[in-house]
Amino acid sequence: MLGHRQRDLRVSLVMYEENARKINSVLNAINPLLSMEVIGLGRPDSMLRVRERLDQGHFVGMLADRTLDGEEEVRLPFLGQPAGFALGPFQLAAMLKRPVVLMVGLYQGGRRYDVHFERIADFSDVPVQDRPGLVRWAAGRFADRLEQHALSSPYNWFNFYDFWK
Repeated sequence: MLGHRQRDLRVSLVMYEENARKINSVLNAINPLLSMEVIGLGRPDSMLRVRERLDQGHFVGMLADRTLDGEEEVRLPFLGQPAGFALGPFQLAAMLKRPVVLMVGLYQGGRRYDVHFERIADFSDVPVQDRPGLVRWAAGRFADRLEQHALSSPYNWFNFYDFWK
């Protein structure tokens, strides 16, 4: 949606490439101009490519509402019970000294979405020794804001990954 409104916006997504192929095929069917650059997870140069894209002014998106097998997580209260939240996206932002922005698109029916952007944390000037605490704080803030969006629009979360297992 933002790419449609802001033609000069460059977006890169960090995800597993099989998922990326599916998403890009849908985007290409809708509008070939919507196809995005994908930075594949699990490759030796993945994080270097993230840094490079950020330095080039790209908006880099990654999912933070799920954990991968073996990934470090923190258990946080969510919808009345403890749930695992990945620390990786926040650790990456801390290492690269970047802000973290939550993006939520809430389906409103028809072809309408309300899209919300909220700054969760900014690691730009955080000393190395303070990063672990701020990473956990940012994950907690993310969980709190995500919970609020889920409660305000409960029917938007039918595919909410691990939480519905």
